[in-house]
Amino acid sequence: MTLGDLILKLLFIVQTGIGVLGNTFLLLTYASTSCTGQAPRPTHLILSNLAVANFLVLLFKGIPQMTLIWGVTHTLGKTGCKLVYYIHRMARGLSLCTTCHLSSFQAMTISPGTGRWMKLKDRALKNNGFSCFLCWVSNLLMNIFVPVHIEALQHIHNSTEARNYGLCSSKTPGTSSAVKYTTLMTFPDIVFMGLMAWASVYMVLLLLRHHRRVRHIHTLSNSHRFSPEAKATQTILLLASTFIFFYFVDSILTIYSTVYFKSPLWLQHTTTLLTSCYPTLSPLILMIRDSRVPSFCF
Repeated sequence: MTLGDLILKLLFIVQTGIGVLGNTFLLLTYASTSCTGQAPRPTHLILSNLAVANFLVLLFKGIPQMTLIWGVTHTLGKTGCKLVYYIHRMARGLSLCTTCHLSSFQAMTISPGTGRWMKLKDRALKNNGFSCFLCWVSNLLMNIFVPVHIEALQHIHNSTEARNYGLCSSKTPGTSSAVKYTTLMTFPDIVFMGLMAWASVYMVLLLLRHHRRVRHIHTLSNSHRFSPEAKATQTILLLASTFIFFYFVDSILTIYSTVYFKSPLWLQHTTTLLTSCYPTLSPLILMIRDSRVPSFCF
């Protein structure tokens, strides 16, 4: 075992452990709001949804890859491979959809209280739970075709027309099927990423405008504290920018491994490590940045 292999193994253990514990803590914290006697905030449902999505990504992508890098292979049968890849793809899309929902919801929350925006705020608040439910249903349906080409590694181990993923493998689809598959997989991501970018830019412009308006107040009072709404907006902007950064890096590596059919194993491990970065970092960002996170009941 080389030093690089040992470092990679330890990184997987630390990343998965921190991510699972962080998202579990965040989910239990928001779920325990009722014990404190406080009314749950609208964003608590969205953040709970995000914690569940991140937990599933780590559970069905990080942990199988961690077992692979430690030398445990052939642990998943045909059904196990299909289930693991389906839930991972669904959870990854759910994390993107929920982060986009969170950014859009916060953008409408801090928008000016004019007639048109007030209607949008009321509609967003009333349909908050339905939007979270829609994220689940849409990702469950959009990824239903993912298990079609996934097989257990031992089933097509000797086939030259198969892609080896370490624990599982996949059949090589035809050209038309590959185009349909790529389009169906990337189109929702492009839409959600576009909405997230629009909401982020809009929130940045609102914060800059607000900062210019109250600059003289800060100068007179020597107080540079941000309002709770501004702090929450900055936290959500940090979440969105973190997701976008790791998403694009992961996409570049994925495209590279697709173009070069037999990608090296270290590239697959690196891609998995980057895929798990956002689910690991997002609960830490929320716990450090958001002072409104409720305490446990005990």
